[in-house]
Amino acid sequence: MRGTIRIVCELLLTAVLLNQHSNQTDMFCFRVDKDSEVICTWSPIHNTWKTTEYMFHLEMKSSSVHSNKPLRIPTLLPSVALERKILSAGKCYVAWVEVNNTQLTSLEFIIEDIVKPQPPVSVSAKTDGPTNIAIDWTKPANLDQFVSMQYELQYRLAGQQNWSEVSDDEVGVHAVGYVLEDLQPFTKYEFRVRCGREGETNQKLWSDWSAVTGAMTEEAKPVGVLDVWFMQGGPGSITLLWKPLEQHQARGKIQRYSVNYTLRLPDGEIMSRANITAYRNITLSETTQLVNVSAYNSVGATDPATLNLVQDQLPVLNITVLNYNDQVRVCWVTSAKTMLGFVVEWVNMNLPENPPEWKKIPALDECMDLKHDVLQAWIPYNVSVYTQYQIGLGRPVSTIIYTKEDVPRTGPQVSIYNISQTSATLLWENVPLSLRRGFILYYTLYYVKNPQEDWQKVPNISSALNSFTLLNLEPASTYTIRMAACTRIGEGTKGPHLKLKTGGNVASHIIPWKHSILVLVTLVVIVLCIIGICCFHQRLKRLVSMLIPQWCCQRIPDPKIIRALLQQNHTTPKHFTMIESDPEIIKVEEIIPEIMMQLPLEIRKSSNTEDMFRPNSPTLTEGKSSNAEEKFQPNSPTLTEANSSKSEDLFWPSTPTREVDNSPQVSIHSHKEFALKPISTEFPRAGRTCNISGYEKHFIPSAEQLLEDEWQLDNKAQWLGLVESQQ
Repeated sequence: MRGTIRIVCELLLTAVLLNQHSNQTDMFCFRVDKDSEVICTWSPIHNTWKTTEYMFHLEMKSSSVHSNKPLRIPTLLPSVALERKILSAGKCYVAWVEVNNTQLTSLEFIIEDIVKPQPPVSVSAKTDGPTNIAIDWTKPANLDQFVSMQYELQYRLAGQQNWSEVSDDEVGVHAVGYVLEDLQPFTKYEFRVRCGREGETNQKLWSDWSAVTGAMTEEAKPVGVLDVWFMQGGPGSITLLWKPLEQHQARGKIQRYSVNYTLRLPDGEIMSRANITAYRNITLSETTQLVNVSAYNSVGATDPATLNLVQDQLPVLNITVLNYNDQVRVCWVTSAKTMLGFVVEWVNMNLPENPPEWKKIPALDECMDLKHDVLQAWIPYNVSVYTQYQIGLGRPVSTIIYTKEDVPRTGPQVSIYNISQTSATLLWENVPLSLRRGFILYYTLYYVKNPQEDWQKVPNISSALNSFTLLNLEPASTYTIRMAACTRIGEGTKGPHLKLKTGGNVASHIIPWKHSILVLVTLVVIVLCIIGICCFHQRLKRLVSMLIPQWCCQRIPDPKIIRALLQQNHTTPKHFTMIESDPEIIKVEEIIPEIMMQLPLEIRKSSNTEDMFRPNSPTLTEGKSSNAEEKFQPNSPTLTEANSSKSEDLFWPSTPTREVDNSPQVSIHSHKEFALKPISTEFPRAGRTCNISGYEKHFIPSAEQLLEDEWQLDNKAQWLGLVESQQ
């Protein structure tokens, strides 16, 4: 039962397959040479249950019916090979194939007509001007020379996939060459040729295509104009840019560019010219007003491209951006009607040093699509729109765009500005542009006291801020802080960790590192200034004395010291004595013990009499005084002493003296017990001049002024403080 069902299924399947091939004549018989065997092929039948057995039939066709003796060849392959000797020239044969006694396909042929020619040989091409190429070939050798052939020619641009065809009707019968016309100058083309017997309609009996050969057309004068634009260069300069011509416009190898430009100068306009070889830009002055650029090849030059660089025209009103399908549509609005068009410029903000890309838009269009093949995803671009007029450009209107956004790769890096017991002010810098991957809308601040606890966060911090004060912290506690940036896609990776510790009982203050450096530098400068003043004190003093009057720097005798000394000694200094005439020189002898008894007890006890009355101590010349109050000449008397520096410092600290001729000399015998180092009564030594400075003349009264004061002369002792004034 099962065997019967299987046989029935096989018969049904065979019937279906035979029905599919019953109306097809896909049998093909051919020879590769006039003396070679005949090969016949047909389409196979695919049977998944068993191998298909074919029965090939061949018989000579008579005038009416088939021959009674057909040739039968069983085979498992969809092809057979027939020996040439069993076939006769000029005879018509019929071949067919059967499967299970059912005919699949059939074919009639004559052995002379089924010879498949070989491809044409010796195919060559040569240029015939900038737009023509002549192609030549030779008839295949496997056919008789008297057989007429027809040819087909195909050509294409070098490197492309699709072929363009020249039909056999255009090429013609018996042709061995063809000239292609209206080609592009300076362009490489590829060619191939095949052939078939004249009138052959079966494409299987056409030869294969010949080997591909190529040729390049000659150069021609370039056409079109350059696309010229500019960018800001260094200080006081601009860079002129232009795009290279496409091959069909260049029509040859561009050898150089010619740039003519006009400068705006205070004294008028000057025309200059520069020839540049193998470059696509040139740096010009920012005062350049008008430029003309042309491209040259070996034949000629393009028409000049003109660009007016004066930016004083009306700009576009505003720019709108719309993202869709991974591309950006930029639109603008303008009120001008006489413009030439618009220029849309875009710059990769991650690579601002690279030249910009641009595209010129007709005046009727007010939108432009920037597709993903032009702009990269997640990269910020600065898009600017210029209006272009015959007399100049409008100022650019710019915006930043992303063709596609993503979450930021990192968050801001946080630092501490100041901190107290319960709060901390945080600072952060913007996320680097190359890591944003979109427009940052806001920040999220995360902080935690202990790593084991859950993170607390402060969301929706405006992206316009770069500082934030975190409140309600616990004193003397350590916190870990991080920040994340958010785009419209979502929140990105959190930034680096920051640890801070709040103050205890006394609020602490953390100075930023910039402030610390400033304080340190200030302290160093102050220390250096102090060291410099100490080291160069004398030099500074001399310098100051040179710049200001001398009397401003001289020391003034202190009247209180003089009065105290006079009260102790009860002796009138001779340089204070005012006389009307020159006194005579008198020798005076002083009794030192009497003077010491008049000094205070403290001074006498603290005085070292042995040191006071050394051999070098000053002595007065012995003499007798006829008057207790000795009078000295007004002309500054001199004293004989070994060392008078202390007395000079006491009465005349800056030691100015007035030079006076014929000064009297006075000497005093000193006792060993007499000494008064803190207060010296020594007078200028003999032979030393005493100069009176202008400052002293200004403050100390002259001798004439003292003589005019009768009260001072009558009450000299009271004026000098020797006696108390009577009420």
